[in-house]
Amino acid sequence: MSMLIVGSAAVAARAQSGFEPSPVLWAKDLAAPELLRGPQFVVSERVPVKDFLCRFTLRSDFGTFDVHGLRMLHVRVREVYGLAQLNQMSNTQEFLQAAAQAVARPVTSAVNMIANPVETVEGLPSGVTRLFDRIKLGGEEIAAAATAPSGTDEQKVASVTQRVGSITVDVLGFEKERRQLAKSVGVDPYTTNPVLAKKLTDMAWVAFSGRVAIEAAMSAVVPGSTIMSAVSFTNSTIYDTPPGDLVNNAQAIFAATGASSAQVQGLIRNPQYSLTVLTAVATGVERLQGVPGIAAVVPFAAAAKTQDETNFVASAINMLARYHESTQRIALVTAPGPILGRTVSGELVVAAPVDYVAWTKPAARFARREDLRAPQRLIWLSGELSSRARKGAQALGWQTYESFTLAAER
Repeated sequence: MSMLIVGSAAVAARAQSGFEPSPVLWAKDLAAPELLRGPQFVVSERVPVKDFLCRFTLRSDFGTFDVHGLRMLHVRVREVYGLAQLNQMSNTQEFLQAAAQAVARPVTSAVNMIANPVETVEGLPSGVTRLFDRIKLGGEEIAAAATAPSGTDEQKVASVTQRVGSITVDVLGFEKERRQLAKSVGVDPYTTNPVLAKKLTDMAWVAFSGRVAIEAAMSAVVPGSTIMSAVSFTNSTIYDTPPGDLVNNAQAIFAATGASSAQVQGLIRNPQYSLTVLTAVATGVERLQGVPGIAAVVPFAAAAKTQDETNFVASAINMLARYHESTQRIALVTAPGPILGRTVSGELVVAAPVDYVAWTKPAARFARREDLRAPQRLIWLSGELSSRARKGAQALGWQTYESFTLAAER
């Protein structure tokens, strides 16, 4: 009885405050049917929302994955199909012959490859609520991250590329083989999926040392076509560019904003960024290059603490770039938390790559921030607001635009 009284009191308190709890939603209302069930996987029907991101549970023949956000669901589902294709490929006669000839592999993945992929993610803080508050950029932390490692130039490049989803490369040509293998099944070569990362590394080594052509082995699995929607979520340059060149290109783009060397190095060396996500951030910054204030994005991005936050930064900067290119020119970029744009007409634009916003305390606090006042202000969401959140935001003068698609970022 006492528990019922306490529970009723909590509900009454929420109702009186005007806030609502983060909900649990139906997967069928969030994603297309093909993203929820396939030959090798199924997504749980109920999806809790945590810190503005939907938390999908994807059970597959290759493990159970805790998927943070609708964008990442697209990626993980594609990876399940990629893993299935790699399994088929590993059973072809060409590949089995190569495996018999392969030598011991002197290369290891930098990804934490443990049996249960859920544990890899669950141990990390998640969500992106923190980025909607004013962020202390931690200059000392950024400076510490920028401390140059000792060793040769080659060792310095290797230390940078040994990040989430990367590999340690000890043999000339192997890393290129691995990228080609990822491209052949349409997955990210710098994936944060530990199961896929290990599979790519092991199979690429067999193909490399056994001297079997990836194209020939794949044609036996997928006749007539080897690249399957590879660029649907990954910049094609990821497949064709060595990792050291990706790092150097990103560094040049960030430095051109006018950000300090310490800030640039802090971002480049942040281990939460896979090379794919780092490249996406660089692409977005380059699209806004020359806009006053763009340098502020660099320390903000460097302060990201989780993969959820790095994905948020990459999507937000590209959403803002899309607005700049197609709707109204951005005259000023600031990044106090989150990344903001002010247009030539004085409009404030907030790009919010989030799944679902309920009228929680953090959401209301953001909507009421004094430093976000403007004659016109709008927020673009990739997902949606609850009815109460929409009314609450609009009552405070916000224009809300929902369902900004992933494709529209490009």
